[in-house]
Amino acid sequence: MPKVLHIGPCDSPGGMANVMRILAEHPPEGWDAELLSSHVVGSPWAKWRAYRRARATFSQMLNDEARRPEIVHLHTAADWSWWRKRRFAKMAHKAGVPNIVHIHSGQFDTWLGTPDSRRSQALKAVLIANKSHTVVLSKEWKQVLESCIGPVHVMNNPVDAKIQPSSVERDRLHLLLLGRNDPVKGHNFGIQVSKKVREVHPQLQVSMTGISTSPHPWLSAKGWIEESEKLHLLQTATLLLVPSAFEGQPLVVLEALTCGLQVIASDRIKSLPEGTIRAPYEDVDAWVSSICQYLESPIDFNFHTDEFRIAHISEQWGIFYSKCVNLEAQ
Repeated sequence: MPKVLHIGPCDSPGGMANVMRILAEHPPEGWDAELLSSHVVGSPWAKWRAYRRARATFSQMLNDEARRPEIVHLHTAADWSWWRKRRFAKMAHKAGVPNIVHIHSGQFDTWLGTPDSRRSQALKAVLIANKSHTVVLSKEWKQVLESCIGPVHVMNNPVDAKIQPSSVERDRLHLLLLGRNDPVKGHNFGIQVSKKVREVHPQLQVSMTGISTSPHPWLSAKGWIEESEKLHLLQTATLLLVPSAFEGQPLVVLEALTCGLQVIASDRIKSLPEGTIRAPYEDVDAWVSSICQYLESPIDFNFHTDEFRIAHISEQWGIFYSKCVNLEAQ
């Protein structure tokens, strides 16, 4: 049975790791899948050692017929994440194994600059030299990146089959923010907005992951939570806040909408499904107004879940993997 090897930060917190795990747990029909972690949370030295260990393991796999994958699926963000994955793409190509460069970053365009920038030209040259098959998260990202790095294929992030709506009644006044503790995720902004919303709705409760201490009794700081607790929050909260400075295609948004939870998100996020409420980035008053309006008059929304379900996405990856393998054999 052919095997796909996923290489990336599969053991680190974040949406990219979740996507990797979902894809590896649900490979296309007729395929096996394996994960190889290339990143750890920690010091630059710890990250470098993790990268070197992954390279050594990958080299061993390429030289062992029993472990050698039929295709290498690289998951990358921008900057150093890409420079590390570049080496894996080169190793795979040299060994005659097709490779996929799957771009997850929400700031890849900012990092690249213009189509004629040195960085864009260098990355495009690497992709061509290694015969890499480049994948982006949405039509919006294809439009933004293709002029910089050449042809790309669009593949949505997958929503795990376990993500389902619940018959349990939702909380009346409960805001939710899910994300790692990183300034780009907007935790402090979310707290500012929530304080102002509480002036209108003093019974409002707020739950946030990523932070482990709370400055307010009405704010539940949950740190990092298990998938079961995340699902419960998605099924019972009133509104999900995504005030991020940038995102690729936030998996948590797809999961929330699949559960029937409405989302209000920063207008800086390029790839959001229809029906999502958009609000100006870091405009407290605009966010407060939109949230209060929704809390007082919730609006139904339609979200077409099928195109994001793992069964559909897995089938699409199977078609794409076979195409890449066949092209390599020609």
